[in-house]
Amino acid sequence: MADDELGDRDFERFRDLIYKVAGIRIPPTKKVMVANRLRRRLRATGIVSFPAYYAHLTSPAGPAEMPAFLDAITTNETYFYRDAHHYQWLAETFLPEAARRPKARGVPIRIWSAACATGEEPYSIALKVAAGRQALAGRDVSILGTDLSGAALETARIGAFDERAVHLVGPEERNRSFDFDPALRRWTLRPEVRSMVTWRLHNLLKPVDGGPFDCIFIKNVLIYFDADSKQAVVRHLLAALARGGYLVVGPTEGIFSMLGTLTKLKTWLYQKPA
Repeated sequence: MADDELGDRDFERFRDLIYKVAGIRIPPTKKVMVANRLRRRLRATGIVSFPAYYAHLTSPAGPAEMPAFLDAITTNETYFYRDAHHYQWLAETFLPEAARRPKARGVPIRIWSAACATGEEPYSIALKVAAGRQALAGRDVSILGTDLSGAALETARIGAFDERAVHLVGPEERNRSFDFDPALRRWTLRPEVRSMVTWRLHNLLKPVDGGPFDCIFIKNVLIYFDADSKQAVVRHLLAALARGGYLVVGPTEGIFSMLGTLTKLKTWLYQKPA
């Protein structure tokens, strides 16, 4: 078999490795996609074949390459205000309510955007926080964006987006919070918005630091996990969620039966008992 072809056995080995490391189950139909993305790493590393690249990943030198491998495999595509009603709830219900809750002096309202890809979700949260300062009555808000992909987080830190990513952001908000480059057709968030979000590399199969969180967003990612992996992720989510805190989920996550004592408020919104 030619070096540039991904054989069935090698494909299965890579699928098993991705599942073991990240909990993501790649469908058997995605062989061509995986092969195309792995070729980027072959070119970048100078490794001549898929079997040799797998051997490198599973060798003592493998941990240094693993983040780039996962960057190449994982899909990171989203846009501002995806599921706009979630952000309407955040602005009109959650933030005013959280501001009224008694809290230790100096402790911020904590929000975690899990598996945030290139940052559109936590930045959407930041825009709502910035617009609702009056309702917050002086309370600080801490926003954490995490992802498995270091490359996605580097893109998020830059905060520059194309027209598609901002198509749901209104003209007034664009003018207030973004700078536009007409040559590149790119919208870059201003520093005062970018500084509202802290970024961290994180694997959902592991606990997260920085909690407890008053609100956790996790959307459009767990559809790639099987039942065992979902259970592990949900355990970490529930442990990180503050008493009385809210969990915002996507419509296809498939975790509704795993949320234990959380109260279902909407199909996408759950609350931990206070």
